[in-house]
Amino acid sequence: MRALQYVLVAGATVAYLLSFIFAYLNTFAVKGLYYSNNGDVDNKYFQQASPAGIAFGIVWPIIYTWNLAGLIYILVSLCLADNNSPLKTDPPILNTIFFIGYMLTFSITVGWLFAFDREILGLGLALLILAVCSAYVAIGSSCKALTDNINSSVPVQKKVVWPVRIVVQNGLSTLATWLTVATLLNLVDVILYQDSFGITPPIKRGNLSIQNGSTVALVLLLVIILTYFVLDNFVWDRFTRFIFTPYPVLILALSGLIAKLRPLDDASQNLIIASVELGLVVVALITKVSLVTYRSIAQRSAVATAK
Repeated sequence: MRALQYVLVAGATVAYLLSFIFAYLNTFAVKGLYYSNNGDVDNKYFQQASPAGIAFGIVWPIIYTWNLAGLIYILVSLCLADNNSPLKTDPPILNTIFFIGYMLTFSITVGWLFAFDREILGLGLALLILAVCSAYVAIGSSCKALTDNINSSVPVQKKVVWPVRIVVQNGLSTLATWLTVATLLNLVDVILYQDSFGITPPIKRGNLSIQNGSTVALVLLLVIILTYFVLDNFVWDRFTRFIFTPYPVLILALSGLIAKLRPLDDASQNLIIASVELGLVVVALITKVSLVTYRSIAQRSAVATAK
């Protein structure tokens, strides 16, 4: 079992490093590797659902830095005693399913970088769907395993619980949320444009306007926001109570989108939707913090009363 853990951690490390290196090289559009960078491709396939470039410039360094902290914690955990390591609890908090999801997420993002660079839009969308589903699997498995350990006859120590929550689960949730947004943006590209393989100007697909095609993604995002808020706070609460990062990530994405749409003359429809969504996410975050605070205090009071 210990040998398997070393293999899984090594695989996760390689997947993360490959994703980071290729993403970093993409920012410079290294000749012979990429045709251009993601920002140029995004500008080529213009739409009204993609945030301003500054949002991408802010979020990706945060994603890679946060997940680097999580990866360092995982590597250090290999050397910790059984009761101090999320890899060695019974059952493991960071188990085989977690690592498979983790490796797939970062590995598939590398494939997406090349598909998007070559402007193979359909393939890029398919890869993003696989990546975001893999991230959800990794997060879900760790949340379930952590909760099971907390509720076991020999509860896991807090010095294991909090690092997992802060650097592993919230770090991956930052990535998963942004990949969800990216999936919707790629969906708009597929709806509006044909693949051009990096050698032709963008070619529209059908007669759907850019405004209405972009609205499709924003409406889907609204459904996702409302559904996730309900599930997060009232169905999955015991698993996801301390995962906060999806809300700030959405605030960043929507703020970047609003900044992009304001100067446009024909974007009022999507500007209104994005503004409503931003307000909803802010309220959702405040509600989440309030509910977590109330429930945590109530839980401590119940434990104190029981004693």
